[in-house]
Amino acid sequence: MQKFKEGQLIIYVNGDSYEIGKIKRIVSDGAFVYYSSGETAAKTPFDLMHPLVNEYCIGETSLGGCMN
Repeated sequence: MQKFKEGQLIIYVNGDSYEIGKIKRIVSDGAFVYYSSGETAAKTPFDLMHPLVNEYCIGETSLGGCMN
């Protein structure tokens, strides 16, 4: 299992599609992740999440309703 942290950008693998998300909160079996600019986070299992290695290149995002 990868080590994840709050605020980290991830790639979510959902079948044949991929989404960028931002971790809101870590729980024992996954994380609540923002996938849109709304304030709702979806629980995502760790095995479908992959860290975004070059996330430092993304300066700002509106994921979770805030610019970060």
